[in-house]
Amino acid sequence: MVVSIGYAFRAVRMNIDVQKMLNESIRLEGNCSGVYFLYDGDELVYIGKGWNCFLRVAEHTRKDSDKKFTSWSYVRIENESEYVALEKQLIKRFSPKYNKTHKSV
Repeated sequence: MVVSIGYAFRAVRMNIDVQKMLNESIRLEGNCSGVYFLYDGDELVYIGKGWNCFLRVAEHTRKDSDKKFTSWSYVRIENESEYVALEKQLIKRFSPKYNKTHKSV
């Protein structure tokens, strides 16, 4: 399937296999609290936490964000004290380049 996307005065044509995207997508439901990971290629560049990982990752896509990443993943943890502790441990262990806090923990 070919999808055309128009931008102002020009159209960009992209070959997108929509059915493949649907088959490979993950169903997202409700809030997902826990720890999330941003990657640039294979490099882990940021570890964060939140009561809603989806919203937190979306915040990192703003134009004024200094973080550049190509993919992300998360670990679902409902208990706030557990995901706060896990985030600190993982930042200390992996020292992602965009994490500026917890490095001396």
